[in-house]
Amino acid sequence: MLRLTGERADGTILWMADERAIGSHVVPHITSAATEAGRPAPRVVAGVPVCLCRDEEVDVAMARANRILAEAEVSPNYQRLLDHGDARDVGDILAAGSESTIEKRLRGFVDAGATDISVRVVPIGEDRDERLASMHRTREFLSSLAASA
Repeated sequence: MLRLTGERADGTILWMADERAIGSHVVPHITSAATEAGRPAPRVVAGVPVCLCRDEEVDVAMARANRILAEAEVSPNYQRLLDHGDARDVGDILAAGSESTIEKRLRGFVDAGATDISVRVVPIGEDRDERLASMHRTREFLSSLAASA
């Protein structure tokens, strides 16, 4: 699929691909195919779950990501992406923690070759109000990153 995409499309949108899978598998294959077809380098959109939280809440955020997003892990396509990286589940791809921790993790996806980041906010909290507050904090932080990019 990466070869076909590189030959005919402007890029790909990924889910369940960590930095190693992007840098060592996706980008080389899609870029090679585009080059051979005389096309410009394709865009690579990394899908990344994100949760702005305290360091002591990272395990909670990972557990929530694994609970609400785990259905992807059983898809054969996503299994192949996981096999090319270090992540074993969606929680391993989650960018969670402080602002600097999240920014560093997102930078890692870009350094691996992602041209764009598509975020899935993973809110945490004991009840709806806490989860909504978590979602708003995370979105505000991500908006500030986008504004400075």
